[in-house]
Amino acid sequence: MLRILLTILISWSLGPNCTSAAVVLVRGESDPVAGYVESRSGGVLRLRIPQAGGKNRTRDIPLGDVEEVIETVSPNRLAELSPDKPEGYRNYAEELAQKKIDPEARETALRLFLIAARLDSAHLGRSCLLGMTAIARSPEEASRFQAMAYLLDPEHDAQLIHKRPAVQLANPERVEEWKSLIITGLRKLRGGDYRSARAILKRSEIQKAFDSIVSDIRYEDCVAILNKSCPGCEGGKIPMPLIRKLVLAELSLLPEVHGASDLESVPEWSELTAAENHKPLATLTLETITEFDPRNSVYRRNKWESP
Repeated sequence: MLRILLTILISWSLGPNCTSAAVVLVRGESDPVAGYVESRSGGVLRLRIPQAGGKNRTRDIPLGDVEEVIETVSPNRLAELSPDKPEGYRNYAEELAQKKIDPEARETALRLFLIAARLDSAHLGRSCLLGMTAIARSPEEASRFQAMAYLLDPEHDAQLIHKRPAVQLANPERVEEWKSLIITGLRKLRGGDYRSARAILKRSEIQKAFDSIVSDIRYEDCVAILNKSCPGCEGGKIPMPLIRKLVLAELSLLPEVHGASDLESVPEWSELTAAENHKPLATLTLETITEFDPRNSVYRRNKWESP
């Protein structure tokens, strides 16, 4: 199996009080580990890993066991965003929303959706709040986002605040099967087991479904790696940009650790005005529905500031 060279792809320095989100590939483990890098000293990478219920656990990983540390939120991309172009925030939020198990990617996506909604409520508000609903961190939060989408919708579509039936896939059992196979195929490809990867990724149903299921990397990129025809693939080594794409594609297919995939347990906002509910309703504004202030829309010196 191809051993990926020990390369730490952290493009920012880790000070004593600095924590940055990253996805870590650990030698001998098939699953990437997502969390916050708290320190990298004494030959150990200390990772804080969020758990369900707002809890965290800490894992110390010897640097000798680390194959990659991948940044999934780009500070450079954030710094390039401008309040004059609200759609830029929305577009990057949609990219980050695919990386559901990365805590910083999810939170940054929420912030960017929120900023875009405030900058151009008339055109982007409704879609951004629905995008936030899909990656909400709790059912209660998802309910707030749905309600805000209703308030920002020019037509005030009542369907936005009613329970929605689950999307019915033609063959949901096959889709999950394909996802599992693709994850295995991507891992085999990343690990250098091209024979096993080819056996999976060249299956006709996988070829047809790949680009509609997978984000971050195209099927033709995987084929180029298999055929060793991609730029930099000479000698059987996968270039780092493609390694990053493979890992992020795999992350997008893994099940969520936490979140609000099931909204059935949340009361409809339309039910809150029932006669038996007399508690005052919380005011919903873009400034209050999350801990993020959308007025801080410029990323400078590693923090969000007002223009």
